[in-house]
Amino acid sequence: MTMGRLLAGLLALTTAAACRRPASVPPSDPMLDAIRAEERGTGLTYAEGQGKHLFDHYCATCHGDGGKGDGQNASNLHPPPPDLTASKNLGDAAHLRRVIVEGSAAVGRSPLSPPWGRTLSAQEIEYLALYCQRLATTSP
Repeated sequence: MTMGRLLAGLLALTTAAACRRPASVPPSDPMLDAIRAEERGTGLTYAEGQGKHLFDHYCATCHGDGGKGDGQNASNLHPPPPDLTASKNLGDAAHLRRVIVEGSAAVGRSPLSPPWGRTLSAQEIEYLALYCQRLATTSP
């Protein structure tokens, strides 16, 4: 082998080795990373977390931040809002969705809990129902 061929072969190997890239990890999705971080921080699934945001906005004033019926407006309501953490009816998803959509008067309870069926989308109602069911399974 001549010196020229040897150098050409060495140059080709060096170039090929330099062009080879290590297997890279695909870039992460910032939105997905934020969702996963929130799930880790709260212990809630994505759907339950969305339901909590809705609960905080629409329900916590009466039902309280933790769903115990001790919201800032609860003392003005007769009858007071129920403690959702101790409710046995939250296991029935259809019943719960009906209360959210049509208001509690639709199931023979207080007319003070408004119907949210025209305000919330079907997906938001599902999120809210999942969060309320989570409240009922969370030990005090």
